[in-house]
Amino acid sequence: MSFTVRKAKRQRRPLKIGLEGLSGSGKTFTGLRLAFAMRRAGIGSKIVVADSENESASLYDGIVIDGEKWEYDTCPLPPDKQNPLGYTEAYEYLVGQGFDLILFDSMTHSWKGALGKVDEIGARNKGDKFGAGWRTVTPEQEKMMRTITDTRAHLITTTRLKGEYERTEEGGKKTIKKIGTKTDAREGAEYEYDCVVRLDPEEHYGVVEKIRGCQAMDARFAKSPGPDFWKPLFDWWLGGADYIPPVDEHRAAMKAAADEPSLRAAFVAAWNDHRLNEKDRQEMVAVKDQCKAVLPPVQNEPREPGQEG
Repeated sequence: MSFTVRKAKRQRRPLKIGLEGLSGSGKTFTGLRLAFAMRRAGIGSKIVVADSENESASLYDGIVIDGEKWEYDTCPLPPDKQNPLGYTEAYEYLVGQGFDLILFDSMTHSWKGALGKVDEIGARNKGDKFGAGWRTVTPEQEKMMRTITDTRAHLITTTRLKGEYERTEEGGKKTIKKIGTKTDAREGAEYEYDCVVRLDPEEHYGVVEKIRGCQAMDARFAKSPGPDFWKPLFDWWLGGADYIPPVDEHRAAMKAAADEPSLRAAFVAAWNDHRLNEKDRQEMVAVKDQCKAVLPPVQNEPREPGQEG
């Protein structure tokens, strides 16, 4: 694979936002409210919820929040799709249907499905789930994260927190309070997001635990996070340059080629770009063939990536 160096340029590539919280913290509601606020700000246009929570996201249909009636689409995820491969498939399907604001509610079910598959494989291999099981499931998990955090759609996800109880004392009165600890998901998954917000079940406070780029969002917190809470992130994102998808960059480079050697170089650069998936690469092959048909031929043409023989 070749390397390229280019000047850094902040572009409006799709946002990836994760919401974490215990049951009752308002993850689904906050995710939907965020999606509608993004759309009103001109960030995305077509909202869908990939729902693994027994279609609970549909319960908010028709309510009026922030002066807007909520009307949106849902895509229930059946039990056999509640795993990394199923979530990958769902994202690909929804992007293909033109949705550019996708809410996965909840990511925890993909992790539960991954753990279940590890146990299943381990049971078939004399209990060796840490070998055969994870050797199979880890690449599936990594593929899912690469896919859903790509640049084709804005993404919002909800993830459950594992809860523990602790004794507290307020005003001389002892109480037991449930607190969130680790996310019920693969460790380190939060690294893939641009922004991660943790929600509190009692006061419905949201606090930014991680942010990329937008310093105004660092450690920001608010009760029941709404449009005002997200405004600094929206303003920051809208201030970036137009985002040019990698496929469009490579397509333009090939169409600008004046001869076959330069066309070949542009095609090889596209083929080696790790940001492109297999479908993108096949499109690059088609573009290369179209461009080549109108250029003068070159003798003793060398082979290109993906060429048979």
